[in-house]
Amino acid sequence: MVNNNKPTLKDILVLQLVFVIYSFSSVVAKLASAQMSSLGSVFDIRFILLALLDVIILGVYALLWQQVIKKWELSIAYANKGMTLFWGLLWGGLIFNEAITAQKVLGIFVVFLGVVIMNGEKVAQA
Repeated sequence: MVNNNKPTLKDILVLQLVFVIYSFSSVVAKLASAQMSSLGSVFDIRFILLALLDVIILGVYALLWQQVIKKWELSIAYANKGMTLFWGLLWGGLIFNEAITAQKVLGIFVVFLGVVIMNGEKVAQA
């Protein structure tokens, strides 16, 4: 059963932490892909360890997601998942030196506005 209480700042931060953890899966997957590309073998221990780490991250995320949807309405929680685009852009720039362009920032801003609108409706209904 979904908790109909007004979400607190802590609830919102926990939700975002879950998505940060989820976004690490993409980082590890990209590292594994680069490892395999440079070695050309899925049997390399570094690739296997990175793939295993990715599965562990996704497992932790799955467990946390189950807890999140106990607290939040699924439509609200899933709308917030769009914030993984922000985290992906951040990790891409910081870890992989990918370009952070104005178009990407604008796109993230539009997603962020959607998340705020969805959370604002939840707060207004509570």
